[in-house]
Amino acid sequence: MSKITLITLDYPPLKGGIARYLSELVKASNGEMEVITPEDRNFFRNKWPRWKPIVDICLSLKNKERVILLSHVFPVGTAAWLAKRKGGPDYAVLFHGLDLRLVKGLWKKWLLKQICANAKLLIVNSESTRSDLRTLVPSADPLDLTPGVDEQDIPSREKARELLEITQFEKIVVSLARLVPRKGIDNALHAMSRLQKKMDVPYVVLGDGPDRDRLIRLALEHRTQVKWIRNASDEEKWLWLAAADVFLLPVRDEGEDVEGFGIVYLEAAKAGIPSVAGKSGGATEAVKHNKTGFLVRPNDVDDIEEAVEKLLKDEELRKKLGEEAKKRVEEEFGWGERWRKLACSLIGH
Repeated sequence: MSKITLITLDYPPLKGGIARYLSELVKASNGEMEVITPEDRNFFRNKWPRWKPIVDICLSLKNKERVILLSHVFPVGTAAWLAKRKGGPDYAVLFHGLDLRLVKGLWKKWLLKQICANAKLLIVNSESTRSDLRTLVPSADPLDLTPGVDEQDIPSREKARELLEITQFEKIVVSLARLVPRKGIDNALHAMSRLQKKMDVPYVVLGDGPDRDRLIRLALEHRTQVKWIRNASDEEKWLWLAAADVFLLPVRDEGEDVEGFGIVYLEAAKAGIPSVAGKSGGATEAVKHNKTGFLVRPNDVDDIEEAVEKLLKDEELRKKLGEEAKKRVEEEFGWGERWRKLACSLIGH
């Protein structure tokens, strides 16, 4: 029987960084972690508190060796805390970034402290998230568990371009993201429109989201030549990363929304290409400035343009940063190692 049960609102087929993070961690556990999502059990009811069914789910898992892993401090953390007070199992809280930025008001701050104080383990996905947690709960001493990258057979640049039928282009810039404002695709479109006046360089954006229509309008306004790929498969995603020369994603803080870490930067690194990332949240840990890519001021279009142009024009630098990025991700970001670290902290093996 699995000793760790993940209870989460974000899990495939839902898309996004949290869903991918959790699914890869579960995969790396080789069956030692079970998952409960709203698709499996009813999480909510019509009357307050709507999340009362989650308390019942936690209580149903009562076992002296059982640990619940939750990735949403509200409301799942609240439910796990209440269940533990009633004799339910131990729980651990995994923080991603935005969940902490949304903690406002005395009541939620008090509740967060109660949930953290009674947790068996606190986990953060980046140093940035650790800092946010320590601001709210100074006594917190969380485990760092940054995202990883799964083993992947990646075709050569030439083979990928043949399969995508784009061998006519000398250089290609790619973005991969959920299309929301904080990903910075709007400023990337502006920077690429300027670069395209100087050189023949296609820009490819893989992803979908609520900001899509606005971004398409911006591309027309800036006269950016861009290929939109709305629902790319994993295979297609890796082909575009393998075919690309630069990965561009100038993320920024947008209100309370922040980049927790940025798995896509690791995926670009796995494909051996350097990234241009915004100085925001965990992106500053995913990309090492002047070593695996460039960190830019995310609202400075000139800075974004300059960084991408430098990489496109300097083949030796581009190759050097890409190789260093690939080496780093292969040595430091394996999912298997992350699962072992988590299992050791939670269940002792």
